[in-house]
Amino acid sequence: MATREQRMRVAGPGRVPQLRYVRTLDCDADRLWSVVTRPGLLSQWLGATIMSDAQYGGFTVSTGVNALEPGQHTDQQTGMVTTCVPPHYFQATWDAPPHQPSTVLVDVVPGAHDAHLILTHGGLPQDLVESYDMFWTTALNRLHQFIGGRLPAHPARWQIPPTAGGA
Repeated sequence: MATREQRMRVAGPGRVPQLRYVRTLDCDADRLWSVVTRPGLLSQWLGATIMSDAQYGGFTVSTGVNALEPGQHTDQQTGMVTTCVPPHYFQATWDAPPHQPSTVLVDVVPGAHDAHLILTHGGLPQDLVESYDMFWTTALNRLHQFIGGRLPAHPARWQIPPTAGGA
């Protein structure tokens, strides 16, 4: 199975940093849409995911133990889905106190025999760009493993950047 990856760091409107990832995955677009939108499937590769407010699109993602904080608590990220056009794209706020919320846009594009995922995380504070790059790179690598049926039974713990709103 061949997966192509492209990653770039770009400046968005007003020179605000954003990260963009383009992945080509060996599955059809319907499966990819399910894997990036259903809490049970998101939990397999992103972290334990619940829809905290199904009516309005609120969500919470727990991504494991934050080893940098005393007490070894679980990191949690919250947000709100603001736009959703199934099965093509959704946009969500990504809350990162004390910073302003950033925006995550996920596009699913069908290919001839595969599907393309374009993930853009914009509106990032400069001091979190590298941490989020590591976070999304790890998450998308796990997505690739999950799609290919090769995700380890007991994956290594990884976390949201500690200054980006852990519990």
